Amino acid sequence: MSTEAAYAFGTAKLSFDKIFLNFIKRLETIGSAWPFFARAYYRLFYKKMLQSEIKASGIKPGMQVMHVGCGPLPMTAMGLAGFGARVTAVDQDAGTLGWAGRALEKSGTKDRVSLVAGCGTNLDFTGFDAVWLSLHVRPMGPVLNRVMEHVSPGSRIVFRDPRDYLCSYYPGADNFSDKCGCKSLRVKQMLGKKSVVLIKEMPAEKNTQELEKRT
Repeated sequence: MSTEAAYAFGTAKLSFDKIFLNFIKRLETIGSAWPFFARAYYRLFYKKMLQSEIKASGIKPGMQVMHVGCGPLPMTAMGLAGFGARVTAVDQDAGTLGWAGRALEKSGTKDRVSLVAGCGTNLDFTGFDAVWLSLHVRPMGPVLNRVMEHVSPGSRIVFRDPRDYLCSYYPGADNFSDKCGCKSLRVKQMLGKKSVVLIKEMPAEKNTQELEKRT
């Protein structure tokens, strides 16, 4: 591929990314204003997916969980809060967080979710038992590296893979999970989607030291 063609393709990807993200934001903003729409949206696109992710990750009620890229209709955060987790929902758009706060209030989960404005490359993930990363989080690689540096062994990181027709615009979770040296679990979802759960393992030298202490 020539330099010009590569540039044109990259520009097209960025344009599609912005258009698709704006469409999703508009759709979720409607859901924030209309609880009936939000409930239907959750049942159709999030309920079963989130249930299978929670089961695969092994998180328990009371654990500290962060969701990066919550959007104006923070379905993942609301679902995790409903499960019993203590949730921190993050988005870098202050206007989006305003809508998210209204949605949380209408759903009855506002007291269990903290909203934070920030970018994944600058967040402190220390102390969180699990981190959910939305499909639209950018730049995914540096954000994942930061998460892995901050969280403790045993912590979980959950990705969502794009559907087949979006794979050329969004890098799949496997592109990152295969390089991070973590235990990974893949969960098939409806409509060709897939979730990947990464579990940070103890460094080999520390693991050896722990085994020596026990013996």
